Amino acid sequence: MRKNSFVFTLLLSSFFIFAQNESNSKSKKYQDDYSSWSVGLNLGSTFMSGDLKSFNGFESYDYDFDINGGLEFAGGLSVTYMANSWWGLRVSSMYGRTSSLRVFTPDLNYSSQTWVLNSDFSIVLNPINALRITESLKPRRWAFLIMGGVGFNLSQPEFFLNNESQYVSVLDNKTYHTPGYIHFNPELKYSISESFDLDLGFKMTYHYNSDWIDGFNSGSRNDVFSYFYIGATYNFAKNGSNKSLVYSSPLSNIYSMVKDAESKMGMLTADSDGDGVPDFFDKDPNTPEGVAVDGAGRPLDVDMDGIPDYLDADPFTARGAKVDASGNELDSDGDGVPDSKDLEPNTPKGSLVDARGRKIPLGGNLSDAVLPQVFFSFNNAFVSENNKERLAIIARVLQSDPSITLTLVGHTDKVGSEEYNKKLGERRAQAVKDYLVKHFNIDPARLKVESKGKNTPLSNFNTINRRVEFSVN
Repeated sequence: MRKNSFVFTLLLSSFFIFAQNESNSKSKKYQDDYSSWSVGLNLGSTFMSGDLKSFNGFESYDYDFDINGGLEFAGGLSVTYMANSWWGLRVSSMYGRTSSLRVFTPDLNYSSQTWVLNSDFSIVLNPINALRITESLKPRRWAFLIMGGVGFNLSQPEFFLNNESQYVSVLDNKTYHTPGYIHFNPELKYSISESFDLDLGFKMTYHYNSDWIDGFNSGSRNDVFSYFYIGATYNFAKNGSNKSLVYSSPLSNIYSMVKDAESKMGMLTADSDGDGVPDFFDKDPNTPEGVAVDGAGRPLDVDMDGIPDYLDADPFTARGAKVDASGNELDSDGDGVPDSKDLEPNTPKGSLVDARGRKIPLGGNLSDAVLPQVFFSFNNAFVSENNKERLAIIARVLQSDPSITLTLVGHTDKVGSEEYNKKLGERRAQAVKDYLVKHFNIDPARLKVESKGKNTPLSNFNTINRRVEFSVN
């Protein structure tokens, strides 16, 4: 029941769409995207079924006919206009010959041949594609047309009695006749390309109350003349497209659009990864649970180094600095100073350098040396792995000269009270001292801890202000 209601809704919707397009010539019509006009050429064979027939059937008499019946060749031309996907008009013409025969007794046989020129007008129906409802929008390459209409033919029959040309009294020698007819014409079409179609069809013409085709006026006066053909059609371009309307399916398009709208509506409310951004707008719909994202659903990357914060070992690298796959700044010479801050990026391996990457001679005067600084996350006094290379430099300085003692000065950003930041700076300096003692066996008596809290910021960047500095005593 629901399916029938849905089909009815589609039919009603498509009717109003076409009605609206017809009433408003300025609005775009569905058929404007397709070719409406086409011209076709075809070749085939004729078949006569009247008082005389193209084939003698099961009659056993054997005559040497001059006219042997059978299939004869013919050719045709057609011009078609499709008003929309459902129906159109066609004007067509066919010229060819038909021959037929009949044996009544061993001594009596009839045969005829007729040159025929047919011209007719048809209504074209496209029932399969026009009413097709599928979810797929794939291009259709097949179409089945049904045509019917009226026409007339121009014919000149020749009648033979016992192989001698004799004309019955109602026919005059070399006289042309123009009987009318109704016809039925199914046609199968296949789209070779947007411009050309292959056609296979059968046209049956019914000459009502006419006996002019086979030249024999006896019994039934309703001659039936048929034409089997194969042909090609050229579709004239419209708005840059040669694709014929007969392959379009407006109901399928409506159905597909409805299904697509339903899917998108679902995406507007669905949030597969639970990050608060609907799937329809989510640029990364598979972010892990709990990861902070931006308005487009992408994981945050504060330092914009291409590594999402939840995967970034150092989420506060300087803007534009080159990082490795873990988010750590590159250090080409391995001296513990990132390339973005290294004034001598090619110092020999194992060299003692200051905080700017400049080489320090062992045993020299360190009072003017700028030693590396250790940086911390917000409201944190934990020494991260990102600082181990910097602390290795400090340890190497201390190990190179046992007389050196250092003061470790803790700093913070401006967030929070002065008293709290004073204590936070002290905790940071103490954490660095504990790290040097534990991992590098430095005598704790050589390390003095101080804190200046938030009173001596180094930069406008809070990530730089959250640090521990070293000075030689």
